[in-house]
Amino acid sequence: MNRLSKQQYKTAVYTLGCKVNYFESEALKEQFRRYGFSVVEGGEKADIYVVNSCAVTHQAARKSRQLVRKLKKFNPEALIVLVGCYPQADPEEATLLPEVDLFIGTGEKLLLPELVKRKLTGEKEKNKIRPYLEDTKEVFEDMPWTPEQGRTRAFLKIQDGCRQFCTYCIIPLARGPLRSLAPERGMYYLREIGRSGFKEVVLTGIHLGLYGIDLAHPVNLTSFLKKAVTVEGIERIRLSSLEPADITEELIETIRRNEKICRHLHIPLQSGDDTVLQRMGRPYNTDYFRKLLNRLYSEIPDLAVSTDVMVGFPGEDGDKFRRSLEFVQSSAFSRLHVFKYSPRKGTRAAEMTPQVQEKEKERRSKEMIRLGKKLSRSFQDTFLGRTLPVLLEKEEKNLQGTVFWEGLTSNYLRTRVKMPEGNWKGKMVNVLLEESLEGFLKGRRIE
Repeated sequence: MNRLSKQQYKTAVYTLGCKVNYFESEALKEQFRRYGFSVVEGGEKADIYVVNSCAVTHQAARKSRQLVRKLKKFNPEALIVLVGCYPQADPEEATLLPEVDLFIGTGEKLLLPELVKRKLTGEKEKNKIRPYLEDTKEVFEDMPWTPEQGRTRAFLKIQDGCRQFCTYCIIPLARGPLRSLAPERGMYYLREIGRSGFKEVVLTGIHLGLYGIDLAHPVNLTSFLKKAVTVEGIERIRLSSLEPADITEELIETIRRNEKICRHLHIPLQSGDDTVLQRMGRPYNTDYFRKLLNRLYSEIPDLAVSTDVMVGFPGEDGDKFRRSLEFVQSSAFSRLHVFKYSPRKGTRAAEMTPQVQEKEKERRSKEMIRLGKKLSRSFQDTFLGRTLPVLLEKEEKNLQGTVFWEGLTSNYLRTRVKMPEGNWKGKMVNVLLEESLEGFLKGRRIE
C-alpha cells in the first residue's frame, strides 16, 4: 500500500463474537485515534482493516476467515490485521490465511496501533501471538477508552479469562487465566459513562461471576455492584452472562434490593440432560439448575432468564436430547440461544465418541429454536397490560410506513411505541404494553 503519513491512514475495525469483543473493539478505535489514525465506519474503504475475531465455534472461525477474504477483495492494497480469539486459539490454522498481513493474539491488543505502525514502516514479522500458557503472571489489560457517543448503552469489560475448561470449549486457551479490572478503575469508568449521558451500562467479562478472585484485596462482583449503583447518571446496570455456580445468595439479594440492576440474567445451561452435562464438564446438574431458577424467580419479581443450549454434543442420543428439550420447556426461559456442537481442536470433546451427524444436529437445532420462540412469546404475554420503563434506542419504520421508536425494558423485552416528533434516543419512557408479537411487544406511552 502507499506509504502515507500516519495521520492519513484510514482504519476500520470489524467485530465478531461476544460483548467483550465489542467493548475491546471500541477501545481499539480509541487507541488508533490517539495514535493519529483516522477511524472510519465498517463498509467504507480503508487503508487498514482490523478483524476482531471469534473462535468459540467452528462457524465463528469460518466467519472470521470469510470476512478477511471479503475485505481483501474489497481493497487489495489494504493492510489486513487479524486479532483476538481465532489466532490465539488456533494459530496454526489462522496464520495460513495469505490475505492477512499481521496476526495479533488476545494479550497484545493494547499494542495494536504500535504494531500496525511498525508493520507500515517495513517490519517483516507477521506473527505477534503469545501463548498464555508460557506466562501465568497475567494482569488485566486495562484498555483506556471513551464511551462512543450516539449509542444508548455503554459496555464496560471488568473481567477477562476463564479457568473452567469445559470439554467442548477453547475459550480458556483463547483468553488465558482469570484477571480483573481494579475496582477503583471500574468506578472511574462508570463515572465517565454517567457523565457522558448514558442511561445504561453493560458489565462484561469472559467469566464475569469470578470478578475479583485474582485481586489482592477482597472484592467480588457483588461488592462491585453495590458501589456501581451509587454512580450518578446511570439508571441501569446490566450483567452480560453469569455461570450458575457464581450466583450467590448475596448477589441475588443485591439485585433484588437495587432497581438499577436489570431484571435480566443470562445463565448458560448448555444441556438439560445430566449425562451430557457431566461429559461437557459443567460443574452442576439439572437439579441444581432447577433450584437456582426457582430461587431467582421467587425472589426477584419480573426476572427474565435467558440461556444458551447446545445440541448434538457427542453422546447426546435421541433420549438425552428429549430430556434436554423437556427441561428447557419447563424452565420458563425468556429467550434461548441455540448452538450446534462443533468440534474444536485441542478440546477433549473433539475426541469423544459417538459424534452426532450434522444432519441430526440441524434437526435438533430447529426443534430447540422453535421451542425457544414459544417460550419467548409466553414470557412476553405475561406482561400484557403492564406499564414498564423502556429505554428507547432507535427510530424505525414498518412495512406500512408507520414510524415508531424501539427500545428495551429492564428485563430485556423489546418494545415498540409511537412517539411525538423529535429525537427520543436514550430517553426512558413509561409504556403500557398492549400487544405481543413475535420478537417484540407494542405499546403506548404513558405520561
